[in-house]
Parts: sequence; structure tokens; C-alpha cells
Amino acid sequence: MKRTYIIANLIWLILSVAICVESWRLNIGGFHQPGPGFLLFFAGALLGILALISLIQSMKEREPEGPGVWAGVNFLKLGLLVGVLFLYAILLPKLGFLLGTFLLLLFLFRVVEPYRWKKVFFASLLTIGVIYVFFVIILESRLPKGLLGF
Repeated sequence: MKRTYIIANLIWLILSVAICVESWRLNIGGFHQPGPGFLLFFAGALLGILALISLIQSMKEREPEGPGVWAGVNFLKLGLLVGVLFLYAILLPKLGFLLGTFLLLLFLFRVVEPYRWKKVFFASLLTIGVIYVFFVIILESRLPKGLLGF
């Protein structure tokens, strides 16, 4: 387990160095006149700093005892969740954002974490309402409309 974290952190560190090098080639510019690589460079540097901190912490830790990472995972629910998210992405243009997301939330609230239908329905409607108000009314953005027109 410790070895896995060390390898993952090294990969993130290598990726951050590559991002910084490539963004430097794009010309980062300065604070008053940022170039095309400005944001990328500092995002890569932040990624590198965080990866380095995590790498140091991983190397200091002792090997944890007990069950592995996948212990207690319900693979049937996990597979069902991945399948439903895949279907959501495919059917989103046909169903529209509001209906598709409402059905997805019904599934997530009922199957993944089984709540009562009344709570599931209310939470799904409330979530869709907040999303609609924020994105459509406040930000004036367009969400995908389905065959039903909403």
C-alpha cells in the first residue's frame, strides 16, 4: 500500500515537471502581462508542491495494518453506478439536463444510499431546482434540452 502511494506521488511529480517545462516553452510572461503558459506554469508548480508534500508524508508513514483498499467494496453497486453514469452521459442530449439529472439523482439517492422515496424525491427536486436557478437564471447559461423541451 505504501509503495502504491509512493509510485502515484512520483507520477504526479513527473507530470507537474512536464507541465512546468511545456508551459515555460509557451512563455509564462509576467504578472502584469501574463503569457499563454502563465496559468499552466503555476498550476503545474502547485501540483508539484502538493505531490512532493504527499510523497514525503508517504515515505514517513509506516505500512498500515488491516484490510486492503478494496475491502468492503460492493462491486455490484460500483458496477451499477458506473453503468448508470455511462447511460446518463449517453442519454443526456435526448432526455435533457433537468429530466436526465433528476432521474440520475433518484437512482443515486435510492439505490446507492437507500433513503425513503419521499426524501429521495424531495432531495432530487430540490437539487434540480437549485441547479436551475443558479445556472439558468443567475448565470444565464443554457442547459441541454431534451425531446420534451426542458
